[in-house]
Amino acid sequence: MASARHFRTDQDPAEIRQEIEADIAHTRRAQRDLQAAGSHAMAERLRQDTDECLDELAALDAGTWTPKHA
Repeated sequence: MASARHFRTDQDPAEIRQEIEADIAHTRRAQRDLQAAGSHAMAERLRQDTDECLDELAALDAGTWTPKHA
């Protein structure tokens, strides 16, 4: 995941949006692959990761998103 966005304070919101959307796409794809392979526990973990990314995107849209570790 592109969690590096949580360590930078001077990143453009458009770049943050791109990173979050890329994370969503990658985790959804990996989730489907794991489900197809029968790894349902790992697929569930990726679903939770995707939900966290969706929450980040909502916070970005609301103007409340902040880096976690910066």
